[in-house]
Amino acid sequence: MALGSVFAVAACSQPAQPARAAVHKTLYEDNHLRFVEYTLYPGANTLDAVAVPSVMMTDAVWPEMAEASAANAPAPASETNSDTVFPFDDRTYPHCRVESPRAAKVATVKDDFPQHYYRVEYKRIDGRGYATNWKTWYPDVFAPPARVVPDPGVTLKDHAPYSKDWPFNIGYTSTEAAPANHTVRFQDSHVELIEVAIRPGETENMHGHPYPSVYADDGGFMPTGAMYENRSIVDGFTVPWGRLTTPFEAGTYPICFSAIPEPPHQVSVRGGPPQHFYRVHFKRVDGMDIKANWRTWYPAP
Repeated sequence: MALGSVFAVAACSQPAQPARAAVHKTLYEDNHLRFVEYTLYPGANTLDAVAVPSVMMTDAVWPEMAEASAANAPAPASETNSDTVFPFDDRTYPHCRVESPRAAKVATVKDDFPQHYYRVEYKRIDGRGYATNWKTWYPDVFAPPARVVPDPGVTLKDHAPYSKDWPFNIGYTSTEAAPANHTVRFQDSHVELIEVAIRPGETENMHGHPYPSVYADDGGFMPTGAMYENRSIVDGFTVPWGRLTTPFEAGTYPICFSAIPEPPHQVSVRGGPPQHFYRVHFKRVDGMDIKANWRTWYPAP
């Protein structure tokens, strides 16, 4: 037998590398939802089942993937996804989609960089019930705010801009200018999970969002009977998001949509139920740079 053939046989007989558990970190959890970060490294990764509907979002290119059912896992039910939706100005990131519950599986990353994404996993879908149950479900969220600051109004309009992408003063950022309505549930150097709540009869302070973001809504963004008004310091202001996964009037939840940085604005609740939803700010958009920087950003355990 030729020496080259011996080497070929030996190489083929090497045992396959065992699958490692995908790294998933629960970054925030309450009785309503979980916010989870997922990282799947090159090679085979085992993924636990996700028993609830979720909004999946990412700001990075994905590697080539292959999936198979996990050993001894129950036969999976049909898994469905919404269309993936993007910001309206042709940006690729961040983008999101709504996913049905997921079965346990083995996901193989075929490239030399990881798959990285986040999920908002809904333990409860508020849906149309939000309009009549918000007081019961969110007594703390809609209680009088713990922190109130003066409304900056237009006082910062001509101050130093934060960035080319967001040419407004950083004093307008939502969590500083309007903390009564924007609660930080999690943040690190990459993302920030904000819970947004605007009470009946309330007008939030003038504020903006300097980063691209994904909205996750399960019924409180535009509930039945809502009467909201949105005004801005920018003439001709339009909403910053692209297509929705499902129109509000369809009443199918959850919904997600992706947005570019948003100019300073303020929403008033003029009637009907208060407003409630979640927003994930991407302070850094990984994009294609994940290929070169993943060992720094997401080092393997």
